[in-house]
Amino acid sequence: MPAINLNQALSIFVAKPLAGNDLNLYFVAPPGNPLSRMITDLRAKRQVKVLFTGHRGNGKSTALNYLATQLQNEFFIVSFSVSTDLGGYDIHYADLLLVMAAKLLERATDEKLFPRGVKELVRAELLDDVKRWFEKHIEGLQFIPSSTEKSLTAQVNYLAVQIEAKVGTEVETRQTLRARVAMYLAELIERIRYLIDEMERKGGRRVLFIVEDIDKLDLANARDLFLEHARTLTAPSASIIYTFPVALRYSVDFTQIMANFGKRYVWPNVRVSDHQGIPDVQGRDVLKDIFYRRLDRRLITTEALDCLIAASGGLIGTLIRLGDLAAGYALAENREQIETPDVIQAIAEIRGDFKVMLRQQDYDVLRQQLAGEPLRNEDAVREALYTGMLLEYQNNDPWMDVNPIVRPLIERGQNGSRA
Repeated sequence: MPAINLNQALSIFVAKPLAGNDLNLYFVAPPGNPLSRMITDLRAKRQVKVLFTGHRGNGKSTALNYLATQLQNEFFIVSFSVSTDLGGYDIHYADLLLVMAAKLLERATDEKLFPRGVKELVRAELLDDVKRWFEKHIEGLQFIPSSTEKSLTAQVNYLAVQIEAKVGTEVETRQTLRARVAMYLAELIERIRYLIDEMERKGGRRVLFIVEDIDKLDLANARDLFLEHARTLTAPSASIIYTFPVALRYSVDFTQIMANFGKRYVWPNVRVSDHQGIPDVQGRDVLKDIFYRRLDRRLITTEALDCLIAASGGLIGTLIRLGDLAAGYALAENREQIETPDVIQAIAEIRGDFKVMLRQQDYDVLRQQLAGEPLRNEDAVREALYTGMLLEYQNNDPWMDVNPIVRPLIERGQNGSRA
């Protein structure tokens, strides 16, 4: 239900992916989204490898959560976040393979998922082989002793927890792990394949990995993963969705990257205006729907909401953050309704965050965009896309515009000075 007062709104305007019942309450798919095509491809094709791209904060994670709910009865879905499960943003291909193996083991030994018993799904000999492989090749893992009354299932599940803990630990330990995995990479991939084959053969459902937050890696790290280690990332014999940095779509390496992946899909920003600046009525109505699902329409003036939507640039995360900040400013003024001055203060707060990030190369790129000059395929453009100062939109062809929150900083600096 929408918030009925601004205090309640503060607990609802939380910029995090929607999951569970919140998907039913708040999820609105933007126009031109690729969900139906993704679902069709995953159902029709075996072992499709997908790059899923879009700006940070535009709702990709929520979209993937929604996709998982649509496919949960047809796939064993193995989902994880590199930021949450790997403890940071310095990611190596070995880290991904180890966490994939650990998460797959957890699913394969989930008694709740398989009420008839795990032994109905995965042979004990296979689980024992996987357990012994990790005991042999990954030093320092702690195991439940085999002599205890704990079942093999419990031992393997505990093994998976230990693997995740080691991958997310200190740098020195991770470097040692990476070296060991690199030595025995083919064996690890083979054991992942064994588990997938067994689960699919006995469980009657295919495996789907969803690997999130790779789009938040720095561009050099992401490029290394997707270009130099693409064959490893696509080696597991299952369908896999990787989030992918929008900026790398504008890299000269993108064609080579795509040669190793089956599909790429873009989760679009909601269009607030077209490329000529004319308001997009459909897009703005979608953003209003998203907002009014969270806040009773009596709690914000029409002018304030129009101002907020225009400033969001069609990014759902920015829309929610602006709503949260504006509600806070309204409450500080003892108002029961968000008004335009509250939204203006919220915009100024986020603009201040961008201002301290701006470098001369950012000013140069964004001025070129405002002047209608063609942007070159160069690092400065990719950095502006990565930080969200430059936003991409989809019509028949993609086009770009300066983030509306950043735009006044660039316009004030058109004389060549920094704003």
